[in-house]
Amino acid sequence: MAYSNARQDKLYDLLPAYIRARDAVQGEPLRGLLAILERQADEVDADIGQLYENAFIETCEPWAVPYIGGLVGTTPLFDDSRVADGGTASELFADLNGPSLRPPIALRGRADVAKTIYYRRGKGTLPRLEELARDVTGWAAHAVEFFELLGWTQWVRNHLRQHAPRTPDLRSIERMDRLDGAFDEIMHTIDVRPVAQRQGWHNIRNIGFFLWRLGAYPMRRVDARRLPAPLDFGFHFSPLGASMRLFSRQRREGDESGLATELHVPQPIRPALFHADLRAYSALPVPRPGHSELYGLFEGFAGFNVAPAPSLMVFVDNQPVAADDIVCRNLDGWPPVSGTQVGIDVERGRLVLGPARLGPSTSVRVDYHYGFPADLGGGPYRRRAWLMKAEPTTFVVNVGTEPGDSPTIAAALGQWLGAGAGADAIVRVRDNRTYAEAISLDLAAVPGRFLAIEAADGARPHLRLDGPLAVRGDRPDFTLTLSGLLIEGRIVVRGSLRRLRLIHSTLVPGVSIAEPLPAAPPPPPPSIRAIAAFPSGRLANAELRIELAFSICGPIRAPAHAESLTVLDSVVDGAGLAAIAGIGAAAAPGPALRIERSTVRGAVRVRQIDLGTETIFDGMVRAERIQTGCLRFSFAPPGSHTPPRYRCQPDLAERRALAAAKAKSGPLTDAQADSVRALERRRVRPEYAAENYGHHAYLQLSLNGPDEIATGAEDGSEMGVYCHLKQPQRAANLRTRLEEYLPFGLDFGLIYVT
Repeated sequence: MAYSNARQDKLYDLLPAYIRARDAVQGEPLRGLLAILERQADEVDADIGQLYENAFIETCEPWAVPYIGGLVGTTPLFDDSRVADGGTASELFADLNGPSLRPPIALRGRADVAKTIYYRRGKGTLPRLEELARDVTGWAAHAVEFFELLGWTQWVRNHLRQHAPRTPDLRSIERMDRLDGAFDEIMHTIDVRPVAQRQGWHNIRNIGFFLWRLGAYPMRRVDARRLPAPLDFGFHFSPLGASMRLFSRQRREGDESGLATELHVPQPIRPALFHADLRAYSALPVPRPGHSELYGLFEGFAGFNVAPAPSLMVFVDNQPVAADDIVCRNLDGWPPVSGTQVGIDVERGRLVLGPARLGPSTSVRVDYHYGFPADLGGGPYRRRAWLMKAEPTTFVVNVGTEPGDSPTIAAALGQWLGAGAGADAIVRVRDNRTYAEAISLDLAAVPGRFLAIEAADGARPHLRLDGPLAVRGDRPDFTLTLSGLLIEGRIVVRGSLRRLRLIHSTLVPGVSIAEPLPAAPPPPPPSIRAIAAFPSGRLANAELRIELAFSICGPIRAPAHAESLTVLDSVVDGAGLAAIAGIGAAAAPGPALRIERSTVRGAVRVRQIDLGTETIFDGMVRAERIQTGCLRFSFAPPGSHTPPRYRCQPDLAERRALAAAKAKSGPLTDAQADSVRALERRRVRPEYAAENYGHHAYLQLSLNGPDEIATGAEDGSEMGVYCHLKQPQRAANLRTRLEEYLPFGLDFGLIYVT
């Protein structure tokens, strides 16, 4: 209350001391009465204070944002206040930090209203339009006036263009490499077709907005994967030992009135750009700073300069390699380099060391950026809300390189088992190193009722298992949680568990993607397998619940009598096999399934589907019981045996096509109806930009795919694991704003780079 600074008993403390003394003798009834009045007065006072806060866009409640927007005349956009999904995780994972486990959505309705006046002051200017695109969508953006790239004859006496586009410089590999891209500088002839993703760009009235939907995720001090002899001078940037594109770091423009350059957007680093960057560094006068625009230290190191915003860095035996020794190479066949040189192939994510740097125990660590569509499967993104709550009685042990840290995960588990305190445990890994270990849990000797092996916020350690992570013992009250980990291996439950949880983690589909891959790889073992019975014949895992959230996993095998399998915002990739099935016979069903906003690659065989919503089943689905549960706003292949479906594909597309055909031609014969259905089934099916795990566009829906899947979720977003990104709504918001801010007579096109 305004007249007292006390936190409690504000009214009671204003009474004379003798009244408080008499009240204490009588059991403080007056204090209790005034406490009730004080609570009501505090609520009124807080409501009055909130009314004042609601007058400002920065502090108002969500319901007030549209009203303030109406005062400045802005058109309301789709924002996170309209997103209703994502509440199941909060119900399941009550022991996480929270309080909200909904994914962050880059739909900034509040910020859009707050910057309305700012936008209008620069209305129609190209830098402001580019900034508007970036703010409204949350994607990196670059705006191009295509009419400025049209080739024309200069009129020297009138309307001389000082910044005319260049004629093609065939001697410049770097400039020619940018041809028909976002940062093209070469003149073009006119293209009168409507502006689209790949055509109709260069016209007098066209402006293009290039958008980068993938994020660039920074990885620091990662153990590079060394090749076996005789190529032991070669390393992969990825700890999984697979080729991958290295991404450039996204940075803010140095001048808000300027436009984005190639150094300001998150995209795969072009080899020509990297070569030109190193060449520009070599042209600097001596002494050079030791870093270039793309290559340099991410953080301070004694005796070295820190780069402003680098994208990659190499450490050999824990010492940084200066840019003077870095060379751009094509390492397709792993050609060696000489002396102290370090050759880097940014297109394949490979590096080779010169003989002067090699030794039998040479260690190489790297800093780099990888590309991915979302905060999924573990990574250096913020996920503080998803960490376990550490109660006072919880045994917490850190793993890493700091003083007092355990050196390995197995050693940390040994500390917990050796403590003998009977406590629950959290093993927290605090760096991005590779942990090549054999981990086995005998639940009969494990104290407490849960164990969590989790990465610290912002870290993504690589767990390279030597054999499966085996869980033994009969503990139907025990919970095992794996969080924030990149696991190259599999989990085998040879005992009984209560819960097995995979949160923001990856169990690599196919177990390993290390190169060189065999010509005919054997069928991969399941990523998760739980036994159905003990050797004695007694039932096992009758109460088991397997729960995945924002994770990537290979095939799952669990008994039909297990309690449930819950998949939230995740990928289950069968890697050529059935994605979800039971134990034993090939057609044995798995447990009851609840799945939301996920993508499943491979067949699904389960006891029943309690709920399936906004999910892509990219394989035949068979539920033994179809009288219970439902499937809604999802894709299931024709012939699937599921509970009742609501607005699912391709069913909905077939009905609409049949209705359109009947309206046009009258009643159809059975053969004609079957032909219409077959045509729609071929058209309406998932198409991806990449299907193999390890690619930066893994299971991102293709731009050429059907709109029925790209906008088929309940709120108009895409089906599948990237539903929470609300990408169709972001694009619609941008179109709404551009119609308001674009100069009269100009047309625009949205061009997706990634």
